[in-house]
Amino acid sequence: MSDEDTEKRDPAAVSFDVFYSSEHNRLVALAVALCGSSTVAEDVVQDAFVAAFDQWERIDHPDAWIRAVVANRASSLFRRRALEARKLLLGVAPDASAEPELYRQVDELWSEVRKLPKRQAQAVALRYVDGASLAEIAGILGVSENTVKTHLQRAKRALAVHREVQP
Repeated sequence: MSDEDTEKRDPAAVSFDVFYSSEHNRLVALAVALCGSSTVAEDVVQDAFVAAFDQWERIDHPDAWIRAVVANRASSLFRRRALEARKLLLGVAPDASAEPELYRQVDELWSEVRKLPKRQAQAVALRYVDGASLAEIAGILGVSENTVKTHLQRAKRALAVHREVQP
């Protein structure tokens, strides 16, 4: 285990400020993938860091702990806001024709990811945005590695069906 790995897992070995600096951008990317808005994602991440700061001395694995908090809060917030938006806008979507095709496709993909069941969406975001291993995802979500594999496989199938691509 490298010194960096030890520092990430032992809150006594790293200051909160160092932890914040090293994890902030990756956590925002994770939250954006799960909630779709960089502004909302930033709020989710800041709330998670506030919670981490309050419990800093009691957290054994801060990297996994904060990812679980961000994943849970981002998914919950996205679903709640999406429901509110549907009620308010009655399904009217903004015109995306001005965006480059690639950005539109990426936005569509993450929009579909956010429609997946909560744990599937979290597993996909942790794997493909945060670059977490199966073992890390299992620890963050509090499930077995086989469960993570199942979530990822089901997500791939669901996304392939929607995109009309074979898994």
